[in-house]
Amino acid sequence: MDDDTQPSALPDRALLQIYLEDHLTGATGIVQRLTMMRDSYQDLPIAAELTQLLQEITEDRQTLVEVIRSLGLRPHPAKLLLARGGELVGRLKLNGRLRQRSPLTPLLELEVLQAGINGKSGLWRSLTVHADALGLDPEQFRGLEERARRQQGDVVAAHRRLVRGAFG
Repeated sequence: MDDDTQPSALPDRALLQIYLEDHLTGATGIVQRLTMMRDSYQDLPIAAELTQLLQEITEDRQTLVEVIRSLGLRPHPAKLLLARGGELVGRLKLNGRLRQRSPLTPLLELEVLQAGINGKSGLWRSLTVHADALGLDPEQFRGLEERARRQQGDVVAAHRRLVRGAFG
């Protein structure tokens, strides 16, 4: 038997709440960052990928919200505000340019996005393991983990297209 098919005990509700809230906080920040990237990078060769990723990751975030609700949990509003504020502060970083976008900015943002998708993949893997105990469908989470792997590949491909010109 695979590790994710072993029966699991019901997870501690308080720990599950924290875990899911933290992932929702991260997903909120990533959706906001992707929205900004899509709007700001229409002139780059990765614009179509950003639009597609934004749509899918917004759907993934909504799925997480639905999972949280189905378990009778409620996200803490302060954490979601923290995600929004953190994403805005992240835009204030110095990038070596005052009046125009640095070629490093989209590259670094793709790397942040890659880390977020990697974290989301772990979320879906964790929920797969505990799905039966929680009364959820493990196949849904396996499919979402596979989608996260494809999204990761898309981000890596976009990164490769930009990296040559980023240090121009």
